[in-house]
Amino acid sequence: MNKLCSIRFLLLLASFSGLLNLIYLMVFADLKGNLELYTLSSSSVLRRQIASIQVDSEARVSAGPSLSYLELLNLDLKDVVQRYVSSSETVAKHYEAASLQEDNLSEQHKLAHTSVPSCPSSLFLLIMVHSSPANLMDRESIRLSWGREDNPINQGSWTNSDRSWKTVFLVGRSNSSRLNNLVNQEARVYKDIVIGDFHDTFRNLSLKTLLGLQWSLGHCQAKYIFKTDEDCFVNVLSLLEWLQDYHMTNGSTPLYAGNVQREMEVVRVETHRYYVSPQDFNPYFFPPYASGGGYVFSGSLLPKLAKASKRVPIIPVEDACLGLYMQDIGVNPVHNRRILPYIFCDDTRTSLSERPICHFREPLVVHGINDLLHIQTHYNVLLMSFMPTICSNVP
Repeated sequence: MNKLCSIRFLLLLASFSGLLNLIYLMVFADLKGNLELYTLSSSSVLRRQIASIQVDSEARVSAGPSLSYLELLNLDLKDVVQRYVSSSETVAKHYEAASLQEDNLSEQHKLAHTSVPSCPSSLFLLIMVHSSPANLMDRESIRLSWGREDNPINQGSWTNSDRSWKTVFLVGRSNSSRLNNLVNQEARVYKDIVIGDFHDTFRNLSLKTLLGLQWSLGHCQAKYIFKTDEDCFVNVLSLLEWLQDYHMTNGSTPLYAGNVQREMEVVRVETHRYYVSPQDFNPYFFPPYASGGGYVFSGSLLPKLAKASKRVPIIPVEDACLGLYMQDIGVNPVHNRRILPYIFCDDTRTSLSERPICHFREPLVVHGINDLLHIQTHYNVLLMSFMPTICSNVP
């Protein structure tokens, strides 16, 4: 992405206090000097931040164990990028090669729950990410940024949250036994992948959703469950804050929230990827449902949803399929404007790449984020959250 937000633009628009904070940011992130575009797609910001880490490391020795949040952010960033580069230059190449290989799968190659992730007994939020077998680097980027609670940068008193959370990836099986074996090894190493015994295709995404419902019911019953895709960035700390507020005031009311789609017409063209036969669903329009890029629902609904999945025919439109389950159990979706706000744009700035970086601070979920962009977006949002006046005058 290009031209999301330039430091020069922020300097012109920032208030006096925002300007002071921006200067503070430039010192710690080593952004002083060449004020080139501050974008999500370019790794220049990461490189400039990494360049200043040696100074921070030396300062840590002389100053003792106490470090500012920005220093910790900078130190953590170096380790994250090194791990990302290492994976992309080694393991990812094996996944890429294996994804091009197809063979006839025998029974011994079929993978179903081969490695079940562990789950805390009193989990507040479970995040389930739909992922494709070959997309290792998307999973790795999520693990290195917003996807893991044990990342140092996602911890600390500044988050003001005592709610636990965990991310798992839902993956089907490939036509390549070599790729299946790689995913199986990855699942054993990271213990965060749930593997289903079905082909990982677009038309089988509803099976992946059903896999998540069944697995979470049997192995990880959290207070709330959030479903998203591997090409979506989740502002998990803000999501936790929003859910915590909801839980304090409306915790007894079942929740099903997201970017609600209404009066969505059922596709009857058989060659279309969203085709649904009249035998599976006869009406011309789907009932309201939350868009599949990101929605959240109460974990207490899992038993009812599992029963609904046995009554309601499964259709190959995964978010609408869950909407049918919710309708069956009498739960209506609630629209949240912070979830996927840039999927349907009403203004002229329809491209994600044309939005200022400051527009990524408030959304809980943003679609269209892949690979390294997960890491960059996560760190940029953390910086903006730490110094909110930077964006105070950005429209």
